[in-house]
Amino acid sequence: MKIRPSTLSTSLASAALISSLTTSIAFADVGFPGAVILCREAVPNSTLLSIETRIRNGVWVYEGDLFDTSATLKSTPRLNAATGALIRLDNDAADADETAEAQAILSRLGDAQLDFADAIGFANGASNQFDVERVKFEIEAGILAFRVEYMDGATFDIDSATGGVIPHHGAGDDIEETLPSTVVLPAIAAAESNVGGVWTTIGLETEFEANGNTVEVLMLNPKSGLLGQATVSGETVTSFVEFAPAGNQAARVAEVVGMLGSIALDASGAVAAAEGAYPGAGINEVELEIETEKSGTTAFWKISLVTVDLIEIDYFVDAIVAGSNGLRFATAPVNFVAGDFNRDRVVNAVDLADLLSTFGAVNPPMDLNGSGTVDAADLAAVLSNWTQN
Repeated sequence: MKIRPSTLSTSLASAALISSLTTSIAFADVGFPGAVILCREAVPNSTLLSIETRIRNGVWVYEGDLFDTSATLKSTPRLNAATGALIRLDNDAADADETAEAQAILSRLGDAQLDFADAIGFANGASNQFDVERVKFEIEAGILAFRVEYMDGATFDIDSATGGVIPHHGAGDDIEETLPSTVVLPAIAAAESNVGGVWTTIGLETEFEANGNTVEVLMLNPKSGLLGQATVSGETVTSFVEFAPAGNQAARVAEVVGMLGSIALDASGAVAAAEGAYPGAGINEVELEIETEKSGTTAFWKISLVTVDLIEIDYFVDAIVAGSNGLRFATAPVNFVAGDFNRDRVVNAVDLADLLSTFGAVNPPMDLNGSGTVDAADLAAVLSNWTQN
């Protein structure tokens, strides 16, 4: 359920929540969830974009920053942290930088599925810390996020739509290995030119081997229903393997075949769109995803990339609408462990059945160690990542 951050209820439930918060901990503190409610009650016609705790005149307080619909008026209620009582309320004209930043955030609030308390919960889970100092909306790498800051200076950016942590890496960090679009685009063109017009690209993955960097282009023959993987080094196809989809693959192929007539943006167009949004980014993986909801079935390209600022994200481009009108959005990345073939974030009997259905056969996506066939080593990899239920 979508939570509108500017319109939470101010009913008696608010008072009940605050009461429970103040009596459930050893020292009196309304807590961030209670302070969020009280800030909104203090300025009901504005939107809370930031809240922090600090010491003012020897007293712990919560201070919120709320903006009106035009983002030209900033209201700052100050609350006694122990009682929740309103100490003062400041109303000031926002400066130009504050207005520009707030307007950008307000225009994106419809994307938010989470509220401040949810973001704190996800950040605490990721950091194993609880001494939150400040929470504020930010637009980070194109994602509307909550920035959760702790007393020791640690900072976590939480995707307001998914609750995922947006990874920020340093130059020496172990991040996903990527290749630039200037390498990926020629690889797609080489695969499609070499293999033939009946085959269409539905995904790719960049690989880094001892003998050089390659792009593994996953292709589909809609007439035969076969999949193919072209391994491209530079602009040369070094191998092409055809194989029959099995298990979850077969279901996915059926979905893609059913949507091919509606696809207006190909893989190259999707990579170009990602490059346009994040110039200089490195591409790790591209995948055509089919989604069916009550409103109908649609298709997106998911491009997993790392920005030039070393921020790891998943970027989605509408595959049904070509050109600049295609819907684009970014989320915190979802990383899957080896053996999670159906991408449900667990490795279990379903994935084991998928692997066993191709055991001894050529099937590159299920050939986890790249030996050429699905074998005992791949089975061992699945079992080593088995998820305890």
